[in-house]
Amino acid sequence: MKKHLLLAMTILCSILLAACQNTKKEAQPAEPEDTDTVIVDADQYLLMETSEGNITLKLYRETPLHRHNFVKLARKGYYDGQQFYRIQNNFTVQAGDPKSKGATRETPLGENDLDYSIPEEIQPKKFIHKRGALAMASYYKMEKSSGGHFYFVTGFKYSDTKLFNAEDAYNKRLRKEVFDSLTKPYSPQLREYTKDTKRNMAKIREIKKAISEETDKVMATRQQFHYTPEQRNLYKTLGGAADLDGYYTVFGEVIEGMDVVTKIEKRAVDAKLRPIDPVTIKKVREIEKPL
Repeated sequence: MKKHLLLAMTILCSILLAACQNTKKEAQPAEPEDTDTVIVDADQYLLMETSEGNITLKLYRETPLHRHNFVKLARKGYYDGQQFYRIQNNFTVQAGDPKSKGATRETPLGENDLDYSIPEEIQPKKFIHKRGALAMASYYKMEKSSGGHFYFVTGFKYSDTKLFNAEDAYNKRLRKEVFDSLTKPYSPQLREYTKDTKRNMAKIREIKKAISEETDKVMATRQQFHYTPEQRNLYKTLGGAADLDGYYTVFGEVIEGMDVVTKIEKRAVDAKLRPIDPVTIKKVREIEKPL
């Protein structure tokens, strides 16, 4: 059972990414100008009315690009009438496809988006994929986010072992980023050597060994990522999707209506994880901070 769950999580991480990578329009840089006025240094609160009930959202001040974008789209009615097009029990509930408004079963969903992307604001030391987290899907994980596709985390409860594994995987990703950046200056030389790998194998190994040693030096100056005791407790008692930390930007959370998200999560889905009966976002609007 555990092996099947881990396999499903691995596959679904790819699905979450592919949902936005398959868009017909290539993602462009975030819009250079924005005439909408959004509070700069404050948390923001929204009410999402769905066909299953209401969900109250808190958007973090520390992720201003994503917060601003989500509020701007809510003001324009971008999400009003959209359907949740991908649901995975014990993982995520996803929406954001503009063509999902009034879509029939024959309409392909998950492949349409806005024509811009948002620079990442990933902060796993502050914001994790706990149950109820609000995050943006991504065209290029760890780099930039979709303009409109978002997801709620449902997830599952973690053991200490699974959390240690998630930390280890995250630190390995950080090391790979450093290794890849240090490899770039050697890329032309390595490409030349790989034209005759048999003859140049010793040279290739020598270069990669040097890059690896330099990577180790860089990583030795950096602090390894570890969940705080509070974060570990959240994952163990509340649950979530720790395997997504470091890949996607968490920019808010559900503060009321998680029971509604659970209702949506439990909907029957087809082979593509799309709800058989549509679940609709009626309206998203700004509200004052709940008492």
